[in-house]
Amino acid sequence: MSAHRIEPAAGKVAAKIGTWLCVILGAAISVSWAATPTSVDGPGGTIKGFVRIEGEPPKLAPLEINKDADICKNVPNETLVVGPGNGVQFSVVTVEGLVKKAEPPGADQISTVNRLDNRGCRFVPHVLAMEVNQFLEIDNSDPILHAAHALFHGGQPQFNVGMYPGKIVHKPIVETGTVKVICEVHPWMTAYVVVAENPYHSVTDIYGRYEIRGVPAGTYRINAWQERLGTQEQKVTVTDGQTTEAIFTFKPSGSAKQ
Repeated sequence: MSAHRIEPAAGKVAAKIGTWLCVILGAAISVSWAATPTSVDGPGGTIKGFVRIEGEPPKLAPLEINKDADICKNVPNETLVVGPGNGVQFSVVTVEGLVKKAEPPGADQISTVNRLDNRGCRFVPHVLAMEVNQFLEIDNSDPILHAAHALFHGGQPQFNVGMYPGKIVHKPIVETGTVKVICEVHPWMTAYVVVAENPYHSVTDIYGRYEIRGVPAGTYRINAWQERLGTQEQKVTVTDGQTTEAIFTFKPSGSAKQ
């Protein structure tokens, strides 16, 4: 929108009217910006940091392997994996309230495949993060039968798929949220799939480290989620070409400390 110049001859009244119009227009633009999710454009910045647990982490009970014990050996309990420096692995950090730029006409919006494998009588990876409207691929690399049952909420169709050795299935995921996946054959097998509204998410490594690149400039809420510890939220401001650090620290009880 181009600005209009008010000539001196219009007098004080016209000048005042012009001033009030600018104030009203500025307020309207501000309200409109606040109510509309930020769209993706520009080079963006990086959000990185750590997810940690405070103090002594709780000791986990070993998994109860009660079937196919000749094959299902040394299966770890991954519900809370604490690494060096009390970093927490398999936490998911997401950027909230940010929508991805619309795909060009004819683009395949579900071409990206996110893989969850039945391997060694556990799901690999234990926690997976993906964007909504993409495919979830489920594989079975084991020489035994598995059954992947995804416990969705909302509008996502549920599925419970028998997985014979070597089988691969693809399921379109159309609803955001946190999905628990269990094996109906081996009850100790669990995994989580965090379905985000945008591509700006990261799963922490063994050091609790995460990094999210290419985030458009702006101020956002970011969430850190862990299956046993709960969810923590922070607000960050991202600048083009710069790195913003955010560290999350959970207490063993599940309450969050910022």
